[in-house]
Amino acid sequence: MRAERISLCMIVKDEEELLPHCLASVQGAVDEVIVVDTGSSDRSAEIAQQYGAVVVAFEWCDDFAAARNAGLERASGDWILFLDADEALDRAAREQIRSWTAVSGCDGLFLNIHNYTGTGQQGVTVNPVLRLFRNAPEHRFEGRIHEQIAAAICRRNPEAAFHVTDMMIHHYGYQTAIVERKDKVNRNVRLLQQAVEEEPDQPFHHYNLGVEYLRVEEAERALETFGVARMGIDPAVTSYAHLLFKYEVRCLQHLNRWQEALDRIDAALELFPEYTDLMHHRGVCADALGDADRAELWLREAVRMGPPPPVYHTEEGIGTYQTWYTLGRLLEGKADLEGAVDAYVEAVRAKSSLLPPLYRIFRIMRVSGQEHQIPELVTERFALGSEEATHKVLGILEQSRCYEAALELLSGVSSQPSGEMRERLSVAEAMLQIQQGRWHKARLKLEPVQRKKGMLAISSARWLERLEWIEGKEVSGDDPLTLWLKRSSQVGAAVTNDEESTVQTGRTVGLRAAKKKDMNSSMDVTVAGAEYDGWQALGLMMEGCVQSGRWKELHSLIQMCRQQLVGDDLSVGESVRVKEKENLNETRLESFPGASDTLAGTSWLVKGLVSAADHHLEVFAQRTNGQRHRCWPVIQHIRLELPGADGFES
Repeated sequence: MRAERISLCMIVKDEEELLPHCLASVQGAVDEVIVVDTGSSDRSAEIAQQYGAVVVAFEWCDDFAAARNAGLERASGDWILFLDADEALDRAAREQIRSWTAVSGCDGLFLNIHNYTGTGQQGVTVNPVLRLFRNAPEHRFEGRIHEQIAAAICRRNPEAAFHVTDMMIHHYGYQTAIVERKDKVNRNVRLLQQAVEEEPDQPFHHYNLGVEYLRVEEAERALETFGVARMGIDPAVTSYAHLLFKYEVRCLQHLNRWQEALDRIDAALELFPEYTDLMHHRGVCADALGDADRAELWLREAVRMGPPPPVYHTEEGIGTYQTWYTLGRLLEGKADLEGAVDAYVEAVRAKSSLLPPLYRIFRIMRVSGQEHQIPELVTERFALGSEEATHKVLGILEQSRCYEAALELLSGVSSQPSGEMRERLSVAEAMLQIQQGRWHKARLKLEPVQRKKGMLAISSARWLERLEWIEGKEVSGDDPLTLWLKRSSQVGAAVTNDEESTVQTGRTVGLRAAKKKDMNSSMDVTVAGAEYDGWQALGLMMEGCVQSGRWKELHSLIQMCRQQLVGDDLSVGESVRVKEKENLNETRLESFPGASDTLAGTSWLVKGLVSAADHHLEVFAQRTNGQRHRCWPVIQHIRLELPGADGFES
């Protein structure tokens, strides 16, 4: 029996950046590639030919269906797979696709499109879309934009069968940078408005136009457009009806019309009782309306339901980590801290790379006096399968000011660490000791690392100099930050030319947010690898002053940071202008690495202030005999609502 062949059909225009990734993703999965080029001015056609594609020139006529059909005319395969240049076939799908076409017995197969939006880090939406269908002369696309093939397939065969597979396509085209560069929204709106004029009674056009309005947060306009679409469909037979209802809910939520959103959800759940997204948003609406008990009930029901069946469009994490995290926030607001921690743990267990729940777990346990239980919770509830995962947890503990828990976990990171890892662990422990204000213990960890002259020797030496300054000792060395601290603390002292020359040694020249270039050959790339420098180092030192009660030093650090931020740097007097050799741009000589980044500076200064306030709240909340102050619940609530020392907002 002859093996069935698969043709990949694409349309492209100026896609040289994304096209190679797409074509590489289908290598071995398809038998031929047909690329319809609608007028590229870049190397798109050449790249396609390099991957063995047949390139078809097509004059663009504002009609996606016409362009797609030009490719179908040239396709010789038994099956058609269609992709866009900003998409890629998942590796597992590449291995499974021939099996699906061989045994499905269907006329078309749905693949799950994972859409990455924003910066690509905000999670994904998952949408089952018909992307693989049998090749036949009658199977041609319809629609000026958001072109469809299902109607043509069903006209040819009213008994046509379709199947939703677990194969995946990654879609990157709606990440912010790509959308802005290609002006996709304006293009889509223009074509959809034209389609509405041509076919005003076609609800699918109104629905897609509403999606574009919602994408740019024109919620009122989107809601009106979705309403037109809803009046023209039969929800029982329209494939996108469930999504139309959800988008209406999102519009109403955006407009703070929470009761209307809840009513719309209740009506939609009558039609789509298995649609977990609606149940999740039901809980969100109830919480916004002040009904925390019903909100908790519905969020727990969404978790029980789990992700919706594959026929529904959904968002990654609905029914799992996203719902658990939302439930945790709700329980935290109800002062059910134990329940909140359990919910956050489940969120992390559902998606191990998720960081916000970890911040909230550790902060809650610290604020509620349970920091000593964190190591046990981490080892029992989380699977730390690698040193990288452990270091991630340690970093969050450190930023959450759970120092004792971090130190306890740190001791058990690896039973037989390498020499390099031992040095990394020593430096990490030193940073924790600095945050606790235990300068002597930090020094004991840093000095051996400095003596071994390894990769972390220079950064360790610089931290030893900073510790000398904060302990009031005579400073020697060329650490730019320490030199700045020394001179800035000499308030009112005149800076001579000789001193200025000394201060410049080792300083960094650079534009804000540009890469730093060392002015001293001794400051090589090793320093760039240090985890703490500039404003972050100052924040670390402020933390240590708070923990050790060195209020005079804390006040001095805060004052110097303030002076640097307002441009009144006492250490250098007038700003010095230099020309950077590489690009001849005019730049300001930095007082210390990162000094010109005022956003980071303000952030670390605020963290120091919040840390000090947080410390006093903790002291106030306890009696001298160790018992809780009667106002402890109120104090605890205040502390949880304040930004953390890590800047993690509640």
